[in-house]
Amino acid sequence: MNCDSTVVEPDVPEFFIADYDMNNLPVSNLFEDYQALGPLNNPAIDEASGIAVSRKDPDLIWTHNDSGDMNRIFLIQNNGIYRGAFRLLGAGNRDWEDMAIGPGLTENVNYLYIAEIGDNLGRYPIKYIYRLPEPDISLADSTVQWVNVENVDRIPFVYPDGIMMDAETLMIDPWTKDLYIITKREYPVTVYKLPYPQSIADTTVAVKYGTLPFTWATAGDISADGKEILVKTLEKVFLWARKEGETISDAFMRQPVRVPYTPEIQGEAIAFPENGSGYYTLSESRGRVTPVVYFYKRKE
Repeated sequence: MNCDSTVVEPDVPEFFIADYDMNNLPVSNLFEDYQALGPLNNPAIDEASGIAVSRKDPDLIWTHNDSGDMNRIFLIQNNGIYRGAFRLLGAGNRDWEDMAIGPGLTENVNYLYIAEIGDNLGRYPIKYIYRLPEPDISLADSTVQWVNVENVDRIPFVYPDGIMMDAETLMIDPWTKDLYIITKREYPVTVYKLPYPQSIADTTVAVKYGTLPFTWATAGDISADGKEILVKTLEKVFLWARKEGETISDAFMRQPVRVPYTPEIQGEAIAFPENGSGYYTLSESRGRVTPVVYFYKRKE
């Protein structure tokens, strides 16, 4: 779990610049409008900043709070019913902002990736991604405080040139196991890459991979089959199709389409289920508004 001060410089691929017009994008007819599946019934989940749909049960969703919470993740049903919490031993939560699920070190094992990448004031040079095999969902117990989880890896990284970026989007490419981070605030947003295998012993310099012509990216996901990419802003969700054998940059260089999205009070989470039957969104809570799990079903 400990990392030394060694910095690993990965090979730098060709940098892409997507400069298409994001205004007046057509809205895809692939998906229906939202279904409200149910409100969260655990008030402890008050700043849900990332979600990932379980690979062990497609009706279960992992989520977490962002800054200020403990080193724990929550398991909920897709109707918002709380199932239990898991504490990640050896991990911290300075500002967790997104999560992803996908392959990792061991074949045929699905891993959760939790991104400590928030940095509103640009003060933290080293960011972290926590990686762990998807916990045993049969251990979930809503009557206990949490279940402890071991075998948590910490992947430390820095951005190139000493910059300190704020980001809320983490994605994993199931074809390559590379991790992608999209920054939040600037225009255009920047895509960074952590190539597989990600080191837990050394601090990696993230690859500056490309730019996308919008701002305020708050979440993203790559489908389990690798053929669709979702990126969410505060008010819109964009979808890129990806052809067999293409890189992520190949897909990002084509103009996306919009997909249906009704803005939430502070929506910062989006995820595909493994079967690609649609996509889920979830918001942080604000005031007396209880977050609701929404599902946008793919049309038959």
